[in-house]
Amino acid sequence: MHAMPSIQSFMTLSLLSLVLTGCSSLSSTRPLDVQAQSLPESCYATYGGTRLAQVGAIAAALEAQGYEVRASDVELGLVSAERITRQPGLGATRQWRGSSMGWFGGHRRGGMLGVGFGDPFNVFRSDPYSVERVSVSADGQRYLAVRSVTVVSPDGFVIDARPASPQPFCQQTHAAINQALANSGEGS
Repeated sequence: MHAMPSIQSFMTLSLLSLVLTGCSSLSSTRPLDVQAQSLPESCYATYGGTRLAQVGAIAAALEAQGYEVRASDVELGLVSAERITRQPGLGATRQWRGSSMGWFGGHRRGGMLGVGFGDPFNVFRSDPYSVERVSVSADGQRYLAVRSVTVVSPDGFVIDARPASPQPFCQQTHAAINQALANSGEGS
């Protein structure tokens, strides 16, 4: 009789440890939280001038590339920006959330989308969009540029999210920042 409660407590502890181990081993859901050793050396750069001039040049360079600066902090040496673009054509794919088609149009989430045969093949809907987030932050005297790309459905569901800091992106970003520093007269 005493063996059954001990087996149950052992199983409970085993399941709890599996859950906790699984949670700690999962990768981060924050796309900009990348491992420094996984980034190419070209993602790091050193700039001349004051910290204020450096942060101003970073913001100007990112805006010139079509990003909208969302946050900046001179003391931390941080500039965060994002760019949102539509993904035309991807909206014509069937999505995983089911919709039912009937004589009176499509029903989605309990609501009526149309009357009659407004969209008989269920292909006309808004396109998803991609959100590129860029962060340039001070790491001591060097600056690190990282980027992530997230594709979001028109309904707000994340389709894909990944870090995207390849060598050409980093080189182009740091070259634009150096150019902005040179234009402001604060370059090295």
